[in-house]
Amino acid sequence: DELLETRPMLPTPGLVAQQWRVIGHDALVTTVIMTAALVPVLMLERAKRVDNKAVSYSMSLVCSLAMTVAGACNAVPTFASHGFDIVPMLADSRFDRFMITFFSTYLFLDLAYGLILYRRQIDILTGWVHHAAYLWLMAYLHWYHIPRGFSLFLIEELPTCLLALGNVARAWRTNLIFGVAFAVTRLLWHGMLLVKFWNARTRTELTLWPMIAVTMALHVHWFVGFVGQQRRRLRKVRVAA
Repeated sequence: DELLETRPMLPTPGLVAQQWRVIGHDALVTTVIMTAALVPVLMLERAKRVDNKAVSYSMSLVCSLAMTVAGACNAVPTFASHGFDIVPMLADSRFDRFMITFFSTYLFLDLAYGLILYRRQIDILTGWVHHAAYLWLMAYLHWYHIPRGFSLFLIEELPTCLLALGNVARAWRTNLIFGVAFAVTRLLWHGMLLVKFWNARTRTELTLWPMIAVTMALHVHWFVGFVGQQRRRLRKVRVAA
C-alpha cells in the first residue's frame, strides 16, 4: 500500500470529444504534409529519374526527419531537465500528442498509398506487422495520455531517416554512417531507456518495460544482420580485388 501511494496518478484512460477533434485535425495536417512529400517523387518516377523504391521511401524520409528533430530538440532536453527521470516523462502535452498522431497517420498512409503506388515494396514483417503494431501502440499512448513517454524514442528515427535518404537519393547512401547512427540510437540510447523504465517500474501504474525489451531484441537482431551483410560485402570486394 505504501508503495502504491508513491506512484503518480495518471489521467483517467479514454478520450473526450475535444481530444478526438484534435486528433482528427492533426491527422488531416499530416495527410497534407505526407501527400506533398509523395507527389514530387512520384512525378520523378514517371519521368524515370528515380525508381519505385524511392517513391516508397519519400514519406518515410519526411516522417523520420521530423521525428528525429523533434526528439533531439524537444524530448531529450525535456528529459534532461527532469534529471533523466522517466516518471515525469509519462505525461501528456499538445506537441507530443501531435507527434504520435503524425507518426500513426504516416503509418496508415504508407500502407494505403503503398497498396496503390508501391505494393511490391511493402514487406509483410516490416510493413504490415510493424505498422499494425505501432498503430496499436500509438492508440495506447493516446488512450492513457502518455505521449511524452514515446517522444523519448523519436531520436531513434535517425537511422530510418538516413536509410530513406539513401533510397530517395542514392548518392547520399552511406552504410557506415547508418551503422553508427543505428548503434548509438537504437542500441545505446534504447538500452539506456530500457534500464530507466525497468528501474521506474515500481513508480508508475503502467508496465511499459516489456514492450521496450521486445523492441530492443529486434534492434539487436537487425544490427547483427546488418553487420553480417557488411562483412559479406567486404569479402566480395576483397575477392574481386
